[in-house]
Amino acid sequence: MQVVLGFLLGVLIALGGLFFSIFLGTALAWRERWLFPVFTGIGLGVAGIVAFRRMKESGYAFGIVIALSIAVLVDAACGVALYR
Repeated sequence: MQVVLGFLLGVLIALGGLFFSIFLGTALAWRERWLFPVFTGIGLGVAGIVAFRRMKESGYAFGIVIALSIAVLVDAACGVALYR
């Protein structure tokens, strides 16, 4: 049960990183669209490292790592699509 709740928390963290990246991009008026997935990926990477360090202690962290790894894969696909 903890893994499922951690997965849902990871989804919320990923969405928060996405909204923060969009807000930051519009506030700084970036011209290149591919920078949005780059900064989302950086945020997901930092959150994933923090969760990965605590993965042995809690099932929540394991679920967060699973959700963030899926989000990074989707983010990389979006970044490649926007770069082309």
